[in-house]
Amino acid sequence: MKALLAIAVLIVGLAMLGLAAGFAAGAIRRTRAAEAADDESPAPPPHPYAAAPAPPESPRGMWAGAGISAALGMGALITAAIALLSVMAAPTRVLNTPAQAGGLQRDDSPGTRQLTDRQRERLKAAGMPNPLTAVYHGAAATTTTVLFIGASGRLADPATQLKEFISGLATSTGAGGRALTPYPAGRLKGTVMCIDQLSTGQATLATCGWADEGTLGVITTDAGDAARTAGLLLSMRDDMEKKA
Repeated sequence: MKALLAIAVLIVGLAMLGLAAGFAAGAIRRTRAAEAADDESPAPPPHPYAAAPAPPESPRGMWAGAGISAALGMGALITAAIALLSVMAAPTRVLNTPAQAGGLQRDDSPGTRQLTDRQRERLKAAGMPNPLTAVYHGAAATTTTVLFIGASGRLADPATQLKEFISGLATSTGAGGRALTPYPAGRLKGTVMCIDQLSTGQATLATCGWADEGTLGVITTDAGDAARTAGLLLSMRDDMEKKA
């Protein structure tokens, strides 16, 4: 809808510029006619009963029309350009954290909500565009707990940003410097990479993430290796990443 409106405004702007050109052409003709009349030698006195010749028309109205039309046309073109740029800059895909993702249930308990809200504010302060955080669990009490962190917006270098993000998580557990393992990205494409055997002293974690030109998402699990976590990531991504 925004793109169609921008195109309509663009057409109006071009039409106004065409009208301005028409006014300008008419004004030039009238100006030249007035100059030619001034250069001619005085005509003999007309017959007493003959009608006096009409004076050349003033070009002022034409010039005013040209200026107004040009101003309106340029304004419309600028408005259309801004609208088209905003459409082009908008991400084609966005993220959400649905109640269920990858067969897991979102944890909406008060304590977890406070934790994820604080984490989201820290990510926003760090410059991550439109950050999202959530915790997911399986139906059984003994199943895997998943922490999700994501963002949506224009990413200049998605693969590099994903690598830096996961490497930062690895460094926080004392596993900095380890190489990340790439995995297939599935139908949504982009880049997927993982790292596992991250020890916190109380649990062994695995982290996987994806990145494309409009979204970035990372999950950290307290069970399973990188391959299993990569499979879970793709399943959750199918539920979380949608067209804008």
